[in-house]
Amino acid sequence: MFDSPIEPCPVCGQLVLLDQTRVECAREHGCPVGTPCPLQNYFTGIDFGVAVDKEALRDKGY
Repeated sequence: MFDSPIEPCPVCGQLVLLDQTRVECAREHGCPVGTPCPLQNYFTGIDFGVAVDKEALRDKGY
């Protein structure tokens, strides 16, 4: 069994899954575009819909 990392979000007041991207989380919890995210550095998901340079992924350890 795999448990996703979760953290309470002080902005939306809900528990959020950290195995997604920040954009996915904002969309799921209704955060307006441009809302500062206090959990931004904790998201581990990769948005496969966006072209990412291989070197950038390598630097993050993927």
